[in-house]
Amino acid sequence: MYLLSLIIPIYNSENYLDNTITSIINQSIGFSNIELILVDDCSTDDSKKIIEKYAKKYNNIVPFYSNENHGYPGFGRNVGLKIATANYIMFMDHDDDLDNDICKKLYETITKENADIACCDTFINDPISKIKNNIKYTNGIETGEFVIINDDYIPLFESVSIWNKIFKKEIIDKNQIKFEENTYGDDLVFSLTYFLKSNKMIYLKDYFGYIWNCRTESLSHSVKKEHLLGLINAYRHMITVFKKENKLKLGNEILKGYVTFLLVQCSYLEDESSEIEKILKEIHDFEIEINSKKLNGKWSNTVNYFVLHEHYTTARMILKMTDKIRKIDFLRKINRKLN
Repeated sequence: MYLLSLIIPIYNSENYLDNTITSIINQSIGFSNIELILVDDCSTDDSKKIIEKYAKKYNNIVPFYSNENHGYPGFGRNVGLKIATANYIMFMDHDDDLDNDICKKLYETITKENADIACCDTFINDPISKIKNNIKYTNGIETGEFVIINDDYIPLFESVSIWNKIFKKEIIDKNQIKFEENTYGDDLVFSLTYFLKSNKMIYLKDYFGYIWNCRTESLSHSVKKEHLLGLINAYRHMITVFKKENKLKLGNEILKGYVTFLLVQCSYLEDESSEIEKILKEIHDFEIEINSKKLNGKWSNTVNYFVLHEHYTTARMILKMTDKIRKIDFLRKINRKLN
């Protein structure tokens, strides 16, 4: 019996897959204790050949090859959950890396502390700088070794990414928690739903166990309107989930925090002005649903004032100005150093 199952959805990752798999093989918990599930979503490059190479060498690597491309990682993650045999689940993206001790630290923490979820910080590796990303939390109990977060404070945890966490398969199966497919925001829906079903989280503060390789910098970063619409739909789905759990007030407070992220992403849009304003209208309608009136942060609240008052042209102009400032190289680097 494996200690944990690690699931990776894969699509056209031939340039990174060797490094990703090697970082798992080198885990201090012992690679033989890991069930590595590699789900290839009909790649058109040599990803399948790389998977086959490792699967022939290691019996604990379980490959799955889709006959069609689904376009989003939710499909591969759900396939992995169906295949997984271990009591604990971890996820990873196909072009990232792991610190050698992350599986051991997260597994030992969740089992010894009898927690429902354990997580750590993320190291962001991008072309501009190396960033150690600490996670914000509410009402955590500091123990020296880690932070304990209980009950309704768990959904308030800032990080909803699935990469830096270990989950109990029992909770996933019992509550039939799945990833949304054919859309963006699949990890958000999964994590928040899981958080609502959890009573105890352990956060390994200042342990940067997951290495997120951000391949592009802000200068070349772009966002499509379909991405933002998918996120808004995911957020609306979460309203339904919070209602079902009789925690709508808590849900509205949590989802309000995602409005700032939506506005930042809007500043990257390269669509026609009319299309950007349509997205801002969608954000406005979403905020009305969650009774959002004011955001945290001067910049976001300034833009959002015009969104809430339906002055979309003014809001769009501020966003475009933000994008131009961001593209000034030395200012971007200074901002990274300050953060």
